[in-house]
Amino acid sequence: MLADLLATKLFVPPTRKNQVLRTRLVDSLNNAWQQERQLSLVCAPAGYGKTTLITEWLNSMPVKSTWLSLDQNDNDPTRFLTYLIAALGAIDKQIGAGSRAMLLSPQPLPVDVFITALINEIAAVPERFILVLDDYHAIRALPIHQVLASLVDHQPPQMHLVICTREDPPLPLPRLRARGQLMEIRQDDLRFSLEECADFLQRCMGLPLSGEDLIALERRTEGWIAGLLLAALSMQNRDDLSGFIKTFSGSSHYILEYLIEEVFERQLPEEQDFLLKTSILDRMSASLCDAVANRTDSRMWLERMEKSNLFIVPLDQAHSWYRYHHLFSDLLRQRLSLSGIFPENELHRAASQWFEKEGFTPEAIQHSLAAADWGKAAILIQNSAELLLRRGELMTLLGWLKALPGEVIQAHPELARDYGWALTLTGRLSEGNAYLHQAELSAQGNEALLGSILVAFAYNLRAGGDNPKAIEVARRALAILPQEDALSRSLVALTLGLAYWNYGDFKESERAFAECEQAAQKSGNQYARMTALTYLGIIQGVFGHLHHAAELCRQVIRLGGDSPTVAPAHIELGALLYEWNDLDTAVEHLQIGIQQSKLIGNPGILCDGYRTLAIALQGRGEHEAAQEALQQSDQLAESCQVSPLMIMRNSSCHVQIALFQRDLERAQFWAGQVFESTDSSLLYPCLGITPVRIMLAQGEKTKAAVQLDELENLAAQKNCGAGLIEVCTLQALAADDLDEALNYLQNALIMAHSEGYVRTFVDKGEPMRPMLERLKSQGGELKHYILTLLAAFGGARGSPIQQSRVEAISEREIEILRLMADGLSNQQIADRLIISLGTAKSHVHHILEKLESASRTQAVAKARELGLL
Repeated sequence: MLADLLATKLFVPPTRKNQVLRTRLVDSLNNAWQQERQLSLVCAPAGYGKTTLITEWLNSMPVKSTWLSLDQNDNDPTRFLTYLIAALGAIDKQIGAGSRAMLLSPQPLPVDVFITALINEIAAVPERFILVLDDYHAIRALPIHQVLASLVDHQPPQMHLVICTREDPPLPLPRLRARGQLMEIRQDDLRFSLEECADFLQRCMGLPLSGEDLIALERRTEGWIAGLLLAALSMQNRDDLSGFIKTFSGSSHYILEYLIEEVFERQLPEEQDFLLKTSILDRMSASLCDAVANRTDSRMWLERMEKSNLFIVPLDQAHSWYRYHHLFSDLLRQRLSLSGIFPENELHRAASQWFEKEGFTPEAIQHSLAAADWGKAAILIQNSAELLLRRGELMTLLGWLKALPGEVIQAHPELARDYGWALTLTGRLSEGNAYLHQAELSAQGNEALLGSILVAFAYNLRAGGDNPKAIEVARRALAILPQEDALSRSLVALTLGLAYWNYGDFKESERAFAECEQAAQKSGNQYARMTALTYLGIIQGVFGHLHHAAELCRQVIRLGGDSPTVAPAHIELGALLYEWNDLDTAVEHLQIGIQQSKLIGNPGILCDGYRTLAIALQGRGEHEAAQEALQQSDQLAESCQVSPLMIMRNSSCHVQIALFQRDLERAQFWAGQVFESTDSSLLYPCLGITPVRIMLAQGEKTKAAVQLDELENLAAQKNCGAGLIEVCTLQALAADDLDEALNYLQNALIMAHSEGYVRTFVDKGEPMRPMLERLKSQGGELKHYILTLLAAFGGARGSPIQQSRVEAISEREIEILRLMADGLSNQQIADRLIISLGTAKSHVHHILEKLESASRTQAVAKARELGLL
């Protein structure tokens, strides 16, 4: 996914040709594997051979394994997850097929968003495998610990996780230990036994030590492998080995200092020069060392150090990349800093130039910052910021920008803009606003730059709820952005569309989303395009154009496939299908939308899904399930940061469900929680119909009628066709005079007929039925439509109660009849309507049954005779 992934982080380090075999520890790891434990934890301080042990074990295992070496640069959650996917992709290419796309979102992901998709992909792997996370102690970011904890909690049995670390990771270790799912290898286990000390010193290092000397050395080092290696290096070419062993004692810290000094001082001056200059590097190749140390013979020195076991670790099978042992590296850097022999800034600057030339920009930036080369670092960060913002590596970008002096940020309005973007996208809106304001002031007179700053500024304001100001700033951005800058124009139009939507100005919102869709299509911004199309569909639903709304939702679903970004389209389509009384298919789409909403991590969308599902389940007569769905929405609103309006929509839904269940007292309680003009329905979200429902339930018709007249004017002003139909049906119920009631109802039917509204009428319950019967008896062009509505009163799923089978034909079935008449196959019908093939076949079967037809052709002919087509 990323062009700048360091391949060496994904290689299993090669084993040394001449090393001590840790048979007893390998047996422990084998037992953990055979017992199918989840986690093997190898935890000990530096220098105890953790990495060497695991590479020895992996080489003995006839199963697939993968490796990820971690460092401090991996504390950005997106970067960590990207490397994790890359490592797992070495096991099976399908791992990451879906989860990788989720990392493209610039918004920080909730913990369970990414991990759910990744766990499902791991669970699909047919065979068991091993994943090793080496140097996990380098990770300090809490979101990464949360991701790994969630992965361990739900770990598929196919994967065995190995963590090598200097300290216990913040994972549920006690729970795993209690369940017998944890195998631990710690410092005492890793110490060399006396036999292993003898094998290492005599066979591997070629030192002719007596039994007494071996015992003394083992006691002084306490089997610490790094100490033994340093001692062995110090003893090479010495005559009096026994005397040397007696000269050092004390804690490992003092032994280490003493032995490092011994090892370093015994190297040639030219080698000391090489060691100190290259100590600044986390990973090194011959070419990189040549650049930093200003020499041409680095290959020779690297090979020589590897051959002499001088604390250098090869990182790939080709032995092209190496690193120093961590202890050795730390002490070399300390010596470099204290000696003052070489200017560290110049060394870092040379490293930065090499990494930049080779295309490793993050490493180039790190070394520029270490060199205090602020100008170069600023340029590199500025050139990388847009890419990091797009792929969501916000913590990395924020870390770099934070390392720059404030005056450097002030001198580069582009950096202030990017700082503001990153802070905004991580929810730090006030801090982001300050940097964006600073960038705006600095960019006056540079319209190209100012336009891009205003895009971010408008987004920040809209995210903070200041919709009027967001609209003002977004309009300024559109006025100065070049027409050819389709990406920026799509982003600012998206912000405009959302701001106008929140403001309740649906016509302006529609214009903005239409512009966003066109610009996003030009720029290839698929996320913005699908969001715009979804909202265009939602707005069409508000306008009352249900079929157009459904087609736009289906277009989004076809475009997005399994992407979580299609969740709102599934939820809106579920609301439309509910209105058409296709309750089973509505529930199917709502459940899909809810599952995908969990991957987005947007609580507002998820609340919409649960709330609409509650209404659909209530429509099917599933009262307890409806209450459970609504409680899910309540719990989500309590645990997440949602707008007060969203909480009131939940309350409004409680009112509807309570009235469905004839519980007026409960309905009144929840109505008391609704203080603004809002409603639970996605088709008329900005009309305050809840008080009217309570008035009608209490028999206060006159009071309700006055309120409904005001709502009628409001719906007309907002061009809210769906709301206008709802208001007319309620006006029919509120009217004291039957003729007046029938007039209101007939107006509603005329507006609703072409779009096939059903539940708007059916959900009014028994008071609606006799009025429909009365209008049916008058005949006219609405008769067949009224028959369909009356049929829907018969049961939760619209089952027929009239004598004529024709009366049982639902609006959904008429839609399918039209497709049958066009010659579409069952599979084509399923694809067009975004339903399963089985559901399409079921609809066709019911149509043939109701029309008493033996074939599709006969059914279409009968439908035409009856005026259904």
